[in-house]
Amino acid sequence: MNWFDSALAGPQWLLLGLVPVAIFLLYFLKLRRTPVEVPSTFLWTKALEDLHVNSLWQRLRRNLLMFLQLLLALLLLISCLRPGCQGTQLQGTRFVFLVDQSASMSATDTTSGQSRLDFAKDEAIKTIDRMKKGDSAMVIAFSDVSRTIQSYTTNGSLLKNKIRSIRQTQRSSDIIEALNAASGLANPGRTSDRASGRDVQVAESKPATMFIFSDGAVKEVPEFFLGNLTPEYRPIGSFEPPNNVGIIALSVSDPIENDSQLQCYARLFNSDDQDHSVKVTLNVEGDIFDAQSVDVPRNGAVGLVFDLNSLLSGLDQPRRIHLVIEDDDVYMQDNEAWSVINPPRESNVLIISAGNEYLDLVTETSRITEVANVFREDVGFVGSEKYEEQTTLGFYDLVIFDGCAPDKMPLCNTVFWGSAPPGEDWKVAKVTEPTSIIDTNASHPLMLASQMTNVNVLKSSVIEGPKGSVSLVDASDGSIMRLGTRGGFQDLVIGFAMQTITEDDEVAINTDWMTKLSFPIFIQNTMMILGNGKNYQASVGGQPGELLKFRTSLPFDTVNVIGPEGRKTKLLPRPDKTFVLNDTSRSGLYAIQAPVQDSVDIVLPVNLFDRNESNVVVRDKMTLGYKELAGEIASEPTRQQYWMWFLLLALVILVLEWYIFNKRILL
Repeated sequence: MNWFDSALAGPQWLLLGLVPVAIFLLYFLKLRRTPVEVPSTFLWTKALEDLHVNSLWQRLRRNLLMFLQLLLALLLLISCLRPGCQGTQLQGTRFVFLVDQSASMSATDTTSGQSRLDFAKDEAIKTIDRMKKGDSAMVIAFSDVSRTIQSYTTNGSLLKNKIRSIRQTQRSSDIIEALNAASGLANPGRTSDRASGRDVQVAESKPATMFIFSDGAVKEVPEFFLGNLTPEYRPIGSFEPPNNVGIIALSVSDPIENDSQLQCYARLFNSDDQDHSVKVTLNVEGDIFDAQSVDVPRNGAVGLVFDLNSLLSGLDQPRRIHLVIEDDDVYMQDNEAWSVINPPRESNVLIISAGNEYLDLVTETSRITEVANVFREDVGFVGSEKYEEQTTLGFYDLVIFDGCAPDKMPLCNTVFWGSAPPGEDWKVAKVTEPTSIIDTNASHPLMLASQMTNVNVLKSSVIEGPKGSVSLVDASDGSIMRLGTRGGFQDLVIGFAMQTITEDDEVAINTDWMTKLSFPIFIQNTMMILGNGKNYQASVGGQPGELLKFRTSLPFDTVNVIGPEGRKTKLLPRPDKTFVLNDTSRSGLYAIQAPVQDSVDIVLPVNLFDRNESNVVVRDKMTLGYKELAGEIASEPTRQQYWMWFLLLALVILVLEWYIFNKRILL
C-alpha cells in the first residue's frame, strides 16, 4: 500500500525538511538586549542575568509555542506529500441499483450465513460507498413486479436507508418491469412533431450504469433494448450446488372425475447435484394424516400420491390440507404447500326452452344429477318477477337459453343455444347453410373428448364475441361456438340450434350432434365447468400477489378474509356479486368468512409453485437483450486521498498557536 505520492523532488525535499530544524534552532538563539537606565535593579534581576551572558546561544527552555510550530510544519509537510491508499471507484456518474426481492432470495447459502437478500443489500451499500461526490443513483426493488424505492438522488445516506428498507417477498421473479423502469431516463422515447412532420427526442438521453443484485433466477429478456444502460450483474449466493428439495405442485382430485377416489397429488423437485431422501408429512386440519420418506433424484422431480378416501364421510366443512417437507435446507419457502377440500355442493342450473327432449334426456343422467340441481322453465319464464329475483340474487350457477334470450344478462354463467346475448358485445351473423365443421378446440376443458368434425349441421351463424373470447368450434365461414368472459362470469354462445320450428309449427332437426357420443360428454363438461358442478371441489387458489376472484355460496353483502397471519380484512362484492381478494402477498390459506355467525364459507390456498424459484442454483450469467452478462465486479483502481484532513488539522494548530501567542499564556 503506497501511503505517499508527492510531486516534490530533488532540492525541494531538502528545503522542506529543513523548515522544522530552523524553527527548532531559533529557540536556541539569545536576543540582544538594549541597555535601559532605571532607578532600581531589583525588579530587573533576571534581565541583568541575560546581560551577563555574552554568547550567541542559550539553554533551550520548555516552550509550548515551539511545539505547536513544529507540529504545524510537520502537518504541512505531510499534506504536501499527499498521503493516501489504493482503492476502487465506480465508473460513470449515474447509477441504477436493481435489488432482487423474489422468493429465491430468501435462500441462506451466502458466505456470511445471511439470506441472499440481506447479502445483496450489503453489497449494494458497499457499492454506494464507492460513488464519487456528486454522483446520482436510484434504487429499484423487483420480483415479478417492480417498485422504485428511491428516484435519482446524490444523497448517499438516503440511498443506503432505502436499500435497507427492502423486504423479502414470496413472489416469483421477472426482471422486465424493473428494466423498463430503469430505462426510462437512459433511453427516452421519440415523438412526432406535427408541425415539421419529423420525429423529435422527448428528453435528453442520460446514460447510466445499472447494477443487478440477484441470484439470476429471472426470465430471459432476449429482445430488450439496453441503449444507454450499461448493465453489470452481481451474482448473489454460492456457486456450489445448493441443498434444496421443494414442493412444486399440490392438487386434490375430485371423486366424481376420478371414479370415487379422493386423492392428493404432490410433486417434489431437487435442485442439488446429489440425491436426497426427505420426510414428507401430510396434515389435515393441523393433525398428521400421513407421512412418507421420499427419495428425490438429483436435478430431478418425483411425484407423490396420498389416499384421502377416509375423509369423504362426514365432510361438512372445508378441510385444510398442509404438506410439509420436514428436512431443513437452504431455501425453506418451498418446504410447505396448502390445499383445501370443500364439502359437497350441488350447483343450480336453469334450462329455459320451448321444449327440447334431447336436452332434457341428457341432463337427467345419474352423472349430471350427482353434481347439479336442474330446473326447467318455459320461454315465458324469462322476464317474470321470479326470474328477475333468482338471477339477480345469484341463485343459479348456470342458465341455458335454448332458442331464446333475456333483455339483460343474469348474474351467473350462461349458454345461448341458437340465440344471441343482449347488448353489443356479441354479434351473430345471418343464418347460412350448409355448414361444414372444420376444426374443434380440443385443448379447451369444455371440448374435452368432444370432437365434432363428424357432426353434421344444416343451418348456423358465424359468431363474433367480445375481446378475449375463444373459439371452440370453427366452420368454413368462421367460428360457430365461442366462449367469452363478462366480469366474473363466462358466456358460451352456440351459433346453431338443435332443432327449429318450421312454418307449419313442426319440429325440424338441425343437427345430428345429439346422436353422437360427444354430445353428453359436452353437456357434462358444461355442467362441471360453467355450472361449477364438482362434487368435492378442491379450492382453486393462486400464486402470491395474484388477484383471486371468487363467489360465495350465497350472495353476501360483505365477507371477512382471514389471512395466513391471522389478520382480518373486510371485502365488499362487485356489481356481479363476485369478490376480489388482492392482498395475497404471503403463501398459505385465506379463509372467507360469512357475516352470519362468522362461519367459514370458502378457504382459498395460495402457493408459489414455481420450479424456477425452487431451482436455487446461482446463475453465473444473465441474458439481457442481445448481451450476455457474466457475473463479475467491474471497477477501476483509484487513489483515496487523505491530505485534506492533515491540512485541516494544520489550520486548527495555526489558530491555537495564534491564540496562545496573543494571550501570552503557558510560555
